[in-house]
Amino acid sequence: MDHRSLFLIRQAVNAIFKRWRMVAFLFLAVFIPVSIGTLLKPPAYKATAKVLVTRERVYPEVSPLDRKEEAGKLPNESLINSQIQILRSRELMRRVHEDLNRRVEANEEDLNVPSLGAMLGRLKVIRKSGSNVLELSYSDTDPSRAVQVINAALDRYGHYHIDLQRESVALKFFTQEAAAARDAFEKSDLDLERFDATHGTTSIAAQKEAAIRQKAQVEADQRRTEASIIELTTKLAAFEAELEYVPTTETTEVDFVTNPVLTSMRQNMSRLEMERERLLTRYTPQHRLVVDIENEIRALRHQIHGEEDTVVGRKRLVNSSARRRLEQDLLAAQAELGALEARRALLAQRHAEYDAKIRLLHTKHYEVMRMRRDRLERRQTYTALQAKLDQLRMSDAMDDAGLSDVTIIEAAGLPLRPLPDFKGVTLVLTFFSALLLSMGSAVVMEMLNPVMNSELDVRHHLGLPVLAEMPLNGNGNGNGNGNGNGNGHGNGNGRYYRTNGNGNGNGNGNGHKRTRFSR
Repeated sequence: MDHRSLFLIRQAVNAIFKRWRMVAFLFLAVFIPVSIGTLLKPPAYKATAKVLVTRERVYPEVSPLDRKEEAGKLPNESLINSQIQILRSRELMRRVHEDLNRRVEANEEDLNVPSLGAMLGRLKVIRKSGSNVLELSYSDTDPSRAVQVINAALDRYGHYHIDLQRESVALKFFTQEAAAARDAFEKSDLDLERFDATHGTTSIAAQKEAAIRQKAQVEADQRRTEASIIELTTKLAAFEAELEYVPTTETTEVDFVTNPVLTSMRQNMSRLEMERERLLTRYTPQHRLVVDIENEIRALRHQIHGEEDTVVGRKRLVNSSARRRLEQDLLAAQAELGALEARRALLAQRHAEYDAKIRLLHTKHYEVMRMRRDRLERRQTYTALQAKLDQLRMSDAMDDAGLSDVTIIEAAGLPLRPLPDFKGVTLVLTFFSALLLSMGSAVVMEMLNPVMNSELDVRHHLGLPVLAEMPLNGNGNGNGNGNGNGNGHGNGNGRYYRTNGNGNGNGNGNGHKRTRFSR
């Protein structure tokens, strides 16, 4: 153990012994009242009862939706927790408290009824593990009172549970709604009969089907006509394109004559040769004029080789028979196209008429179907409301008979065993708690005091050796001298002092303690 830990322990022990009066007072102030209260505490008794939560009875739902409830299924966690909260509710215990007071006032029971807050604090409700059983417990110093309170809570719980599940307002609501739904259903049925008598729902459907078939035939004719129009339009475009390339006239007889261009070119050739001969008489073959003449001769000779000897002369032209046939076919196609366009316009008109007729019949048919659907919906609504009304009536009758889905399987009864009080353990814990509190208070007060009260404080905080220590002195004086390695002492009203070590030390006590130290 280090020096600081040893110092703290010694300081705590010194503080306890220094303030022993306060330690003793606090210990006795805590230990004695708690011990007396523990020893005088009367024994407590706990009465228990058990309730079984089942689903043998299915309460109807207020919602008009069609939902099927299975009575054989076990109750779920939410249902069990709901019953626990009902048993713990303040309203239930308030009714139990009123029932007990009413019995006492009517002299039916001799009972000191506890307060409502005490009943709420002492009542415990738990669920038995792995089951649908709820256990109620009530603790009290009087066993008969505990039994009476828990049994009264069970009796009131049965009626309170039925009151919570009862749907008295819903019964009146569903009675009115079912009557209104019946009237609406009868009205829709009467309206449908009147409409059928006026228009005939069967003939409307047949007429609509016939009009739809005729419209389909017209649409087929329109498609065929459109196809024919497209085909004729394409054919007309082909005829017109072909007419552009077919000439209006054609040649029957052709006369061929000598090519005049070739004759003129040959004459020019003869002239150029004569000019060359003349120049050769005057110049050499390499002269520029002779060379130019020869180049012109060669070029002209090349052109003469590229020309034909004969060309077409006079022609005889007559009207083209192919063009006449194309024009006749074009006129026939245009006439047929006009007929098809007229047919298309007629079919479009008939199609519009059938559309108008079908829309009218569809409006009537839609009105009939709407009225039928409305009658069916009102009939279903009336049937659902009537079923809910029957369920609520049956449930109300079962509530009047006191039938519910909770069953009391075990009521509280005498005799009851007292609950273990553990007085010995309580006394031991109280003893150690009081001792720890008193000692801790002394140590804390010593820690909060900033004055150095002993030679341990001086040595620990200042690191100086203590030469002398003079304890408290009332009104007297104490003197002491010490030299060398000796010891000295003096008396002052029953007090003493002591010095150790080398040096001198003296002290006076006037109602307080003074310590003198030196390097």
